[in-house]
Amino acid sequence: MAKKTWQLVLAGTGGQGLILAGVTLAKTAVLEQKNGVQTQSYGIQTRGGYSQAEVVICDETIYFPKCDNPDLVLALSQDAYERYRHKVSNDCIILYDDDAVKSDKRTNDIGYPFSARAIDLGNEKVINSLALGGVLKLCPVVAKENLAKVLETEVPAKAVALNLQALEAGYEEIQKWSC
Repeated sequence: MAKKTWQLVLAGTGGQGLILAGVTLAKTAVLEQKNGVQTQSYGIQTRGGYSQAEVVICDETIYFPKCDNPDLVLALSQDAYERYRHKVSNDCIILYDDDAVKSDKRTNDIGYPFSARAIDLGNEKVINSLALGGVLKLCPVVAKENLAKVLETEVPAKAVALNLQALEAGYEEIQKWSC
């Protein structure tokens, strides 16, 4: 990996598992002997309100735990997209759910049908693992195999196989979709 510091924002609505996704990314960074920090914010509603996780991964000491210049923003809701579309640099990728977001078609906007694909896989709750696969394809912050190992410890045993399938699908399909 050529870049030393990565800043990722995972944003959408409560219940989409974005906090879990952020925690999983940070734990994977630590597993790989990198520094990783995850912060989160969400509304008073657990499900349905705005929710976001910010993850910073670095080979060196992390002095500020928030994303002030994200490399990638995952936007699984229109509100998430609206919060970031004018705040990020033109180099920042906004990976968005084209089932839920109307994009401005910025140069680095990449749409993918996360909601529909999660349902196709058998459970809309795997949207976070599907999105993690796409995030890793676009920003190789950690190894997919290591993220899968951490994911196995973070999700309930009965959901592991489907989440791993979703991770793989997001990783394989995002490139085909965005090309």
